[in-house]
Amino acid sequence: MSAGWYFTAPWDSVPVRRGDALGFRAGADYFAELLAPGLSNSTFDARWITLLSWSLKWSHVAWRNAGGVDLSRREDQHDRYAWLRPLELLWVARTLKAGQDKGQLRGRRSVERWFRANENSPNFAMSPEQFRRYRQVGMYGAYRVVFRSLPGLTTGDGWTLAETALKLADLVNSSLPPPVRLKQEQFENGTKWGHWSGGDEARYWVERGWHSWMTKGGFLPTTDDDARKPLPEKELGLLKPTLFGADSTRRITAEVLASAKADSHADLCDALADSKQLSMKLGAASLAPLPAFSRFADAAMQAMRGLWNEINHDDTNQAPAVDMLARSHELHSMFQQLRDAGDAWLNTKARSIFPYEQVVTRLAESMSSASTLPEQLRMLARHHHEHGGGRRWFREQAGKLVPLVADTGIDASDYRFRLRSLCRLAAQCGVADMNSALSILEYQESVDDEDVP
Repeated sequence: MSAGWYFTAPWDSVPVRRGDALGFRAGADYFAELLAPGLSNSTFDARWITLLSWSLKWSHVAWRNAGGVDLSRREDQHDRYAWLRPLELLWVARTLKAGQDKGQLRGRRSVERWFRANENSPNFAMSPEQFRRYRQVGMYGAYRVVFRSLPGLTTGDGWTLAETALKLADLVNSSLPPPVRLKQEQFENGTKWGHWSGGDEARYWVERGWHSWMTKGGFLPTTDDDARKPLPEKELGLLKPTLFGADSTRRITAEVLASAKADSHADLCDALADSKQLSMKLGAASLAPLPAFSRFADAAMQAMRGLWNEINHDDTNQAPAVDMLARSHELHSMFQQLRDAGDAWLNTKARSIFPYEQVVTRLAESMSSASTLPEQLRMLARHHHEHGGGRRWFREQAGKLVPLVADTGIDASDYRFRLRSLCRLAAQCGVADMNSALSILEYQESVDDEDVP
C-alpha cells in the first residue's frame, strides 16, 4: 500500500466505528460506490470542501516550515495532521462565534467548552483521546475520501493540493476581511518552529498563526436553512465540474433522483434500478438487486429496532424472555414484513450477481424457515451475533435476550447509499431541483454526524 493510503485511512475498521447490526454494510457500500463514487454518507456540505482546501493549504505551509518533508513514515503523517486539526476546529469556532450553530460542525460541544474556559483550555477543551480521535470523526475525517478520490482537489494522496483546491483556498482567503487573511510572508518571520511542534500546534494557530480567527466575515459552513440553495457563482464554478462532471455517474444519479416520481426511499431505489442511463453507465444488471436489497435491509433494521425497544420497555426486567417478547403485536407485524421482504429477496433472480449476496440470503432463508415468532426472534438474534459488525446490541442466553449496550434513546440508522449526501451536494452545485428527493431522504434517513464523544 502507498504512503498516501496509510495517511488518510481511518485507524479503526468501518464496522467498529459505525456499527453494522446485520453484516450488510459491505453490500450497502457496494451500491453506494456504484451510485455516488468518491463520497461518503457524511459528505453533504460542499462548502466544507472549500474551507478544508484553505486549511490544507496553510497547514501544509506550517508543516513544511516545521521541518516536514515527505509522508513516507507514520510519524511524518502524524506530524502533518497535527498542523491541520487546529484549523478544522477554528472554522467550527468561527462559525459559532458568528452566531451560527446549525449545520455540519463536528467538535462543536468541545469548542463550546473551550469558549466557557475563555479559550484557555489546551486542544479546544478536548481530552487527549478526543483530540486523537478527531482525526477520524472530525471535519477532514468526513471529507478525506473526497480529497483522495476526486480529480483536481489533490494529487491523489488526499493532502497535496491540486489546481482546483488551490483556487478554492484562494477564494476563501479573499472572502475574509483583510486582517483575517493569511499570507505567505507571515510564515517567514523567524518563527521558532521547534517550539510549537510536537504538541503545541493548536496553541500556535490560536495565539500566533491565525490569531485574528475570531473576526467576523467571509465564508462559513452552510446552514441547514441554506442547504438546498446553490453556492456563490465562483465557488459553484469550481466545485460543480469536480463533483458533477457532465458524464459523471454522480451527475446521472442526481438527475435520476431529481426526476423520479417517488414517495419513499424504496421508490427512489426503484427509479435508480430502472434508469437506462445508469444501466448504460454501470452495466445492464448492476443495480437490479438494489430495490429488493433496500427493502429487506430496511425491514430487518426496523425489526432490530423494534426488538431493542421491547427489550428496554420494562426497566425492571432488563433480560426479558423470548416467549414474553413474542407476545408483542408490534413485533409480530414487523417480523411479518421482514419475512415478506426476505421472500422477495429470495425470488430476485439478479441476487446471484450481487457480490455480497451470501450474508443477505442467509438471513432471508432463516426468516423463511422460522414458522413462529419466537423462532424468528432467535434467528434474528443469532444472525446479529454471527454477522453483525461493531458492538452487539443483545444476545440470547438461556431463553432470554440480554442487552449488551446501554439504551441511549438514539435509533440506529438504516443502511443507505449516500443518496442524501449526493442530493445535498447536487442542490448546492445547481445540478437540478433536488427538493423532492431531499424531502424524502431527509425525512427517512438518519446520518451519523455525532460530535466527538
